[in-house]
Parts: sequence; C-alpha cells; structure tokens
Amino acid sequence: MTAVLPAPSVDAPVDRRRAMLAMARVECVRSLRSPITVIAAALFLVPWVYGLVAGTANEFPVLHEESVEVQFLAMLVLGNGALLAANFAALRPHRHRVDVLFDVLVLPPAWRTGALLIMVLAPTGLALVVLSVRLGALVLLPGAAGHVQPLDLLVVPAVVALFGVLGVLLARLTRSPVVAPVIALFLTAFAFVAPAGGSSDTQWRLLLPIVTPEFPMPLPAEIAGRPAARHLAYLLGLIAVFAVLALIRSGARRWVWPAAALATVVTLGGAITQFHVDESLEAARRTATEAPASMQSCRPVDDVRYCAFDDFTPWIDEWNTVFRDVRRPVPTVAGPPLVVRQRVLAVGYPFDETVDTATLPRSVSPDEIPVGTQWGDRYAEAVFASAVAYRLIAGAPWQGPAPVCGSRGALLVWLVGQAGGHVAEGLRLLDEAGTGGLVFRDSSGYATLTVPDAEAAAGLALLSATDGEKLVKRHWAELSAPATDTDRFAALVGVPAAAQPPAGERIRC
Repeated sequence: MTAVLPAPSVDAPVDRRRAMLAMARVECVRSLRSPITVIAAALFLVPWVYGLVAGTANEFPVLHEESVEVQFLAMLVLGNGALLAANFAALRPHRHRVDVLFDVLVLPPAWRTGALLIMVLAPTGLALVVLSVRLGALVLLPGAAGHVQPLDLLVVPAVVALFGVLGVLLARLTRSPVVAPVIALFLTAFAFVAPAGGSSDTQWRLLLPIVTPEFPMPLPAEIAGRPAARHLAYLLGLIAVFAVLALIRSGARRWVWPAAALATVVTLGGAITQFHVDESLEAARRTATEAPASMQSCRPVDDVRYCAFDDFTPWIDEWNTVFRDVRRPVPTVAGPPLVVRQRVLAVGYPFDETVDTATLPRSVSPDEIPVGTQWGDRYAEAVFASAVAYRLIAGAPWQGPAPVCGSRGALLVWLVGQAGGHVAEGLRLLDEAGTGGLVFRDSSGYATLTVPDAEAAAGLALLSATDGEKLVKRHWAELSAPATDTDRFAALVGVPAAAQPPAGERIRC
C-alpha cells in the first residue's frame, strides 16, 4: 500500500522577513552588475580620471566647494542610473510574464516591494564609495584648500537613494517601461534650466534634491552657510514618502499610514527650516566683504605681504610665483608697500553686472592688490597677473571703472603675457573671449580691468619680439607714463601700430 504524504498547509508559518532579505541580497548583486549602474559609475569617474592624467584638471580645488559642485554630476549620472536600474528590476517579472505566479510565492507584493526598496542601498553605497574616491584624491593634492564637509558629502548618496526609490514607485504606479526613462530625461532637462547647474541667489534652489552653490566663486568655509543638515533631513523625508507610497500601492495597510505621516512631517520640517536666516552668518559675510583683514592670516614673502582667509593660505606660494614672473622685467617699483589681500564679495554680489572697486567699503585699503578665491583655472591667474601688472606700472592698484588705455594698457598686456605658463594661456583665452577689448574678468564680482583692442594688439605683438624685455627696461619710464599713447608705445618697442576700430566700436578711455 502506497503511503500518501499530507499536503503542506498553506497556513504554515513563513519567515517573510528572512525571505525578503534574501530577495534583497540577490537584487543588490544584480543591481551592482547592471550595465546601467556600471555605465553611470564610469561616467562619474572616467572624465575626472582623464583630466588628472592629462593634466587638465584643476590642481587647486576648494574642497568644501567641490563637495557641493560634484552633486550636480552625481545627480545626473548616478541618480538617474539608480532610477532606471531600480525601475527595470521592479518591472522584470512583468517583462518576463511571471508576475502571474506571485500568488503561489511566500512573499506578498508589499514584501517584494520592501525587498526592492532595500536593493536601493546597493547603488547608494556605490555612490558613496566613488564619491569618497574622487574627493579623497582631491584632498591629497598639495594645492587643495579648505576641507570636505561630511554632511555635504552625504547628500550625494541620499540623492541616489531618492532616485532609486522613485524608480520603484514608478514601477508600482505603471507597468510601462518607458515612463522611467522619460522621467529621467525630464529631470536631466530640468536640472539644466533650473538653478541646479550653477550659482543662484534664489532661496527656492534649496528645494532641489542637491545643494547648489549660492555664488559662482568659492567662499571661505566659515561663511559658506549651507543648510546641509536640514537639507539632508528634507531628502530623507522625501525618500521615506516615496517608499511609503510604493508600499501603499503594493497593498500594505497596517503600519504605513503612521509612517507616511511621520515622513511628511520630516520632509516639511527639513524643507521649511532651510529658509531660516542666520543673522550671525550674515554678519560674518559682511565682515569678510568689508573688513577681511580681521578674518585673515598674513605671511611675508620677500618684500610682498600676502593676506588670505585661513582656508586659502596654501595658495600663497602660487600667488607669489605669478607675482615674481610678472615683476621680473620691471626695473623699479614705486608707491606704498606691496600687499596682496584676498577678497570675496559675499554681500551684495551682482549676479548680472560687475562692481566698481571705487565703490567698495572704505575699510578696505585702496593700496592692496586684490586676489580672488579661485585659482588654477588659467583665467584667475591671468586676472591676478593683470592686477599685479597695473600696480607695478601705475604705483597703485587699479580702481576702475575706466579702461587702461594708451601705452599703459599695451605694457600691461605684455607684462601678463611674458609671465608665461598658465598666465600666458589665460591671457590667450581671455583675448579670444573678449569683444571690443581684452577683458580681465573672473568670478570675484569686482570690477573688470579692460584694455582696448588697439592697445592689447600692440602688447601682444611685443610678446613675439626677441628683445622685448630689453626694450621695456630701456624705455620703462616713458612706457609707463599715463600720457604716452599707443602709437608712441609701438614706436619705442618697434611693433606695428594697431589700427583703431570704427569710432562706434571703440572703448572710451
């Protein structure tokens, strides 16, 4: 007689938590092996590695600004990669037509959604690893300034988790595989038209997933004032809201509503408190703008005194190198003692125009050569070189707003160009970008120093002469005199006189 085994009871206890974690482990591995995840990580790292190898990357990063600026790229590639990978994983059973068999499995839909939400931790952890590698390499650069802000660093994995959870939610709202790529494309386009890819003074930028820079130039860490902790709470609340919505859509009912209420409170609390105005921060920014000496350290190098915010003191030797290269052919230096002071415009920054240095607060000495908070991008070095050159020519720093005309303008261009290296390359880039004149402009927000085209052409022509330095030293007194015009400069140094542009296109001197 054949024994008949009893059928398994459908009411037998099942360890759903253990099954959910097992499914999550499998999905985590599949997520990391996904071509989408691999391509996203490569797009985040490869261009930066290539820049380091090719020597085109900035060797003077401001670390607390890099922690923020990298968030934009991370959102575009790592965030969208997590969104697509999570969505495709959640829709895999439907694509393979096996979702009809889920009723015979031990995990109900809500538990399977929970496993997919846990899976998002895989791309989140990968984002933290690749970001740490990138910023860790920048920390090791000898020209690095400032320090990494941990909370700003954590925003990147939080954004990746947010996008991954959004991918799971979209899969629970619709089975169409087209929706997630369309959403990713929309988010990418929105990031470029919204104030996510650059600086902005609007407070609404704080509602974006990433913390965007407030100014186009770096600020000292003590006055950066980003609400990183409150923004992180805002992101964690959004992640919880999306996760709860996905679970509700999957049929969860028992505990999700209290969780939804708590997540909403955290989200709103983090979002609203970001707009709190810190009066002490505003006071510190005003001090940094109007009386920077009280927040800076100074160091003499030869006969020049360099003063900088503490975060930027590693750059003093680089400033001195440019100063020395510009000064090399100058026979004498007239005027007050040579002082270079770092400046930052953290109050009243003109996002649509430049500021006349003559209108700056009187607490800032007019005898100090200004230098900004950006370095290593060629432009900043050429702009600083122009400020040094004008001080050596005129005996006092440039006050603006009129352009530097006549022989002084041509001599200034020549002094900048003969410095060579990155300074000369920055001069070439500025000359190519200028219209109507050679404009020495950076992101500092202060007034720009402009040399009209005719004077710039004469100075650039002298750079090709083999005996230019000897001629400049011989005729220095006349070349640096304010009354000497461009034609006389050309005659003294033996370069052809540049033709003046039409009267309507000339820059008034």
